[in-house]
Amino acid sequence: MLAYHLGVEVECKIAEAISPRHYEDGFHSTGTCGPFGSAAACAKLLKFDVPMVLDAFGIAASRSAGLRENFGTMTKPLQAGQAAESGLAAAQLAGIGWTAALQILEAKRGFFHAAGGTYDPGAILNRLGAPWTFASPGISIKPYPSGSLSHPAMTDMARLIAKYDIRPEQVQRVEVGANHAMVQALLHHDPMTGLEAKFSMEFCVAILLLQRKAGLAQFQNQVVQRADVQAMIARVKYYVDPAAEAAGFDKMTSIIRVLLKSGKVVSGQAAFGKGSPADPMTFEDEAVKFRGCAEYADWPRAKTEALIESVAAFESLADVSKLSPLLSREPG
Repeated sequence: MLAYHLGVEVECKIAEAISPRHYEDGFHSTGTCGPFGSAAACAKLLKFDVPMVLDAFGIAASRSAGLRENFGTMTKPLQAGQAAESGLAAAQLAGIGWTAALQILEAKRGFFHAAGGTYDPGAILNRLGAPWTFASPGISIKPYPSGSLSHPAMTDMARLIAKYDIRPEQVQRVEVGANHAMVQALLHHDPMTGLEAKFSMEFCVAILLLQRKAGLAQFQNQVVQRADVQAMIARVKYYVDPAAEAAGFDKMTSIIRVLLKSGKVVSGQAAFGKGSPADPMTFEDEAVKFRGCAEYADWPRAKTEALIESVAAFESLADVSKLSPLLSREPG
């Protein structure tokens, strides 16, 4: 558990320290900073001394990769998995004596300068566990299987739909304003595949209006390509809003206006999505999400419910290995 927290801590602090230009110019921070987090976790498990940790970081830096241009393709999630794999490989190589530069982060030709141009020492020096990222700013659990930047607008859209009982045939147009970084990241404005839809604010809003839900079953090619879905996507305008821009890039401010055919305008605004530290999911919220994932995977319902019950009582679980059979399709 400590190794896991260290990995998260190292990855997040490095991402916070590097110049914002790193992300803005196209790097995918999960893919680029993730190898360091993975290497740190593996180094802890392998009981590395400091020189071996430094070698592992140097190796991980040369395996750092990931570009936002690949958002909406199979390669986006590959970048996340590759980051974990790269950190593991870096630790394994360091463990057999492989060497690397020992100042790979801060050196003039190192990671921070090469990938970001500069970095903020104050964001990383003496900051490990002070505070822990899990404590502040906290972590988010995603209620929807789409890019997290879509979640504030989706959260507020779902709220407006429920509050005003908005039906799809009533909708003339929807406007969603955000800062330029969000609009650039959610780059698929005319999605045709489920993967593109994950990075399309237009689809995310449209599918909520049409089905009042947005789970794994909705982010499928055949759903995205449906005539009614494409028609609703065409009614959604996603644009850079000056007010959202002025709110700052530490927020995901999303401004919504729903123009109904009756002439009525329904509006809302959110800076954070459901599942964020500002609006956390309850255990039951998480259980609902898990049930949806399990159903999509055609998982045995009895095992699904047993898993939920076990996790709910995790603190008092006498033997954690009893979870293993519930995680396998095999009987037992």
